[in-house]
Amino acid sequence: EAKIRVSCVSVAAEMYVCRRLAEGTGGMMGVCLDITHLKDLIMGQCKPPPKMKGDSDDQCGLVLGEFVQMGFPTRESRDVPSLIHATRDKKTFAITGYICPRCKAKASDLPNDCVVCGLKLVLAPHLARSFHHLFPVPLFQELPEPEPPRESKNAPPPVLSSSGSDNAPPLAKFPPMNDDLLIDSKSCEMCCYGCLVDLSPYWKKNLAGKEVMEAVLRLQCPECENVFCADCDSYLHTTLHNCPGCLCKS
Repeated sequence: EAKIRVSCVSVAAEMYVCRRLAEGTGGMMGVCLDITHLKDLIMGQCKPPPKMKGDSDDQCGLVLGEFVQMGFPTRESRDVPSLIHATRDKKTFAITGYICPRCKAKASDLPNDCVVCGLKLVLAPHLARSFHHLFPVPLFQELPEPEPPRESKNAPPPVLSSSGSDNAPPLAKFPPMNDDLLIDSKSCEMCCYGCLVDLSPYWKKNLAGKEVMEAVLRLQCPECENVFCADCDSYLHTTLHNCPGCLCKS
């Protein structure tokens, strides 16, 4: 009746009652295999799920959203302690408090609900933390591997670097990176837009000792069409939650 969705994450073994509870309420039941899988299961619950259809929805079948009224209180500090509502049943005196913009009552900390009028009191950083869950970064698309250039008979053999690695310089088909300002990936598709690392294919020795071309993973944002490496793709989706190319474009 309350339309409550329940999800369970088990760290040991699956329990039958948890499975039935999750399936009956439209939630998710998962059993973690390792610490990485546990993190994925928990982070999967951070994104708000779709709203379930309730009795207050439209008769045509449309799912109506409910707005939550919020207020941004003002922080006030005085030399003389004043009365502050800590909870509904507890009041205290303090020199610092947050004034509710509706009823002018003082709250002790944030985020919190005003004990007088019930308005949700938050700050701008609190909303910014949940912004990326509402508007996530789109998944980047993997670009196909570039076609290998035709080998020339007069081409010099690959030369080992001074560090002793087997990676040869980038292929001659792809122009080397220069010191020009990278505005977007249209000017250089073989360079990461985020960290400017070289994404050109390189020569590498296989187990048989033969020189083969090794391609580098390239990922493209579907919105701004800029190219990123795998490390930047992981960083943008898990930590930064913003695409620098889309921010510069907007």
